Amino acid sequence: MDTSTTKEFYFTGADFIVFASMLMVSSGIGLYFAFKNRKNHSNKEFLTANKSLGLFPVAMSLLASFQSSVTILGYPAEMFYRGTQFWMVILSSLLASTLAAELFLPVFYKLGFTSVNMYLEERFRSKNVRLAVSFSFLLCTVPYMGVVLYGPSLALETVTGLSVTASILIIGGICTLYTSIGGIKAVVWTDVVQVFLMFAGLFVVMIRGFYLSGGVSEAFKIASRDDRIQFFNFNFDLYSTTTLWNTVIGMGIMWSGNYATSQTEVQRYCNVSTERKAKFSLYLNFIGVALLISCACLCGISLYGYYATCDPLKLGAITKTDQLMPYFVMHELRHLPGMAGLFVSCVFSASLSTMSSGFNALATVTYDDFLRHTSFMKKLPERKVQMVSKLVACFYGLFAILMAFVVSRINSILEAAISIAGALVGPMFGLFLLGVLCPLANSFGVLCGLFTGEIFGIWLLIGSLTFPKKPQMLPTSIDQCFIDDMFNSTTTFASLISEKHLSTDDPERTGMLRLYHVAYLLVPVFGCFISLIVGFICSLLSGGCRTAQNVRPEYLNKIVWYIWPASLVPKRSTSLDQLEYGVNKCKGDLNYETDNNDNHVKPADIQFEETSINKTLTIIDQSSIKNHEPTFDNMKRSRIIKQNAFEIEDAEDDDSSTKILAYRPYSPVYFDNSVRVTPSPLPSTSTNETNTSIIILICNQNCYQIEPNKC
Repeated sequence: MDTSTTKEFYFTGADFIVFASMLMVSSGIGLYFAFKNRKNHSNKEFLTANKSLGLFPVAMSLLASFQSSVTILGYPAEMFYRGTQFWMVILSSLLASTLAAELFLPVFYKLGFTSVNMYLEERFRSKNVRLAVSFSFLLCTVPYMGVVLYGPSLALETVTGLSVTASILIIGGICTLYTSIGGIKAVVWTDVVQVFLMFAGLFVVMIRGFYLSGGVSEAFKIASRDDRIQFFNFNFDLYSTTTLWNTVIGMGIMWSGNYATSQTEVQRYCNVSTERKAKFSLYLNFIGVALLISCACLCGISLYGYYATCDPLKLGAITKTDQLMPYFVMHELRHLPGMAGLFVSCVFSASLSTMSSGFNALATVTYDDFLRHTSFMKKLPERKVQMVSKLVACFYGLFAILMAFVVSRINSILEAAISIAGALVGPMFGLFLLGVLCPLANSFGVLCGLFTGEIFGIWLLIGSLTFPKKPQMLPTSIDQCFIDDMFNSTTTFASLISEKHLSTDDPERTGMLRLYHVAYLLVPVFGCFISLIVGFICSLLSGGCRTAQNVRPEYLNKIVWYIWPASLVPKRSTSLDQLEYGVNKCKGDLNYETDNNDNHVKPADIQFEETSINKTLTIIDQSSIKNHEPTFDNMKRSRIIKQNAFEIEDAEDDDSSTKILAYRPYSPVYFDNSVRVTPSPLPSTSTNETNTSIIILICNQNCYQIEPNKC
């Protein structure tokens, strides 16, 4: 086989055409949505698409958002140098999708927050909790974006000769462009295109690799002969990355933290049109993840079948394991026009999809959690608010470019991605678990748990980078390599082996090395359990038992009522028809007065039987409760009244007569077995109005009258 280390094969004209087409399509989608929505200046539309996303594109976007160049380049190298145990991360994906769909989605979807961290402020009644987790998300995601950006830059250097620096600038610039101008819709639909490119690139490499190695069965025989095939290693070893426990549990916590609590993922499935479709999108995403990971792992097996007796890394043809796939493509697919371009497009697509999703999520969190409530932002019109969000997304794109240069010192992008993200994702996941499953958890407790877990995770990360352990790799061979003229007559295979020795042996671990050399897969596990344990204990010590019943039920998963004693959980919601409230369904449709632009301004008179209601009305709109803001186009929430009410006023009219009081629920109930609403008694501003005020409940386009004196 030709493994020349002096010949350099670069892109042909066909390769450049294929690659440029991918970049043009990605940018074109962003420009299309920017042009299509040029008259829509809603910042919510830019960031969340107003829950108009479909099932299939969201499922594909979920797949693309977290499967990046780490999958395309890192997984095949993992199979080649460490064996197939890491293939079992498919089980981790199933665990993560199930937890997200059954524990978190039912809570998040009904609440309808733009930022998932807003849930924390409402659940723990503390802005500090929300800001702490928001900052942790930013701190975690930006470095990860750097890892994702570095991967394709490495591939592009291998196949085009373009420097890593230039590649990082080009990729980062294009991704920042279409994300900042097109918003969430551009990101999602670009992800759909890029998922197909990812599969196409992997299929080409896999088919060619198995063909050259003598077929699928022959490649697996070779891999099995050299101890590469191993799926169920049940050994307990804290320092190994090739045991089933470390792989499934470590990546399970890692992915659960992302699917269940990361703004990048939650923002996708919570903007599907219905909750049922949102849940299905998570399970459909798992199928896609399993297929994509399997394709990447099969590529690694096919490459080992071909390079089993001539390892390019030991030979010196490549300097990092992540260059294995690009090296194979440029040497074995160069005779097929456009195939190298397709593979690089595959790697780029994987990274662009993840980065674009990350930039959009970073912009959403920054706006909702840090900028939205400032006096400066409140004064800006909607058009300028949207512009600020675009500038924020652009800023994070530039910052990710900077981070890409920082992460280049780490040996493996797979290890870098998991180590950096895991140090913070694990503790954040523990905090969210306490939020939805533990009524006793309070703000003081979860903050203590979060900070303790993150400090421990960052300490492990810094220690592992400062005192790196020798890479754990299975032995490889170069016995049948063709060595070209670059090696003089004194160069021998023995000298090559001594220079590029790959060993599974580690020096004796003493002192802090026992901790720093723990498998990187376990970093998120330690962080999660520390956050859970410390958070629970501190909540107990700070009066969690006394406040448990005060937690609003909609902030907890329904499983809480089965695992905790009745004295430690709030009263569970009941069906509306079981209540003793005076509830009468309105006759006729609910109408709204409109202005000249056909915008909803305020509810008109509502007919109850034959009587027109002209008294003071309190409107409880289910969509308003869900979004914590009115759905009327030109109205806004102006201020919180006490704790369970907000005031809606016409944004363009200072006349106090246009104000409507809407009261948020304390004791939610189920309506039509799907929507959670509450008929609450109206706190009147005057004792003379107590018996004349009327509460109107708007739900599923039906209108109900609630008589306060019967509540």
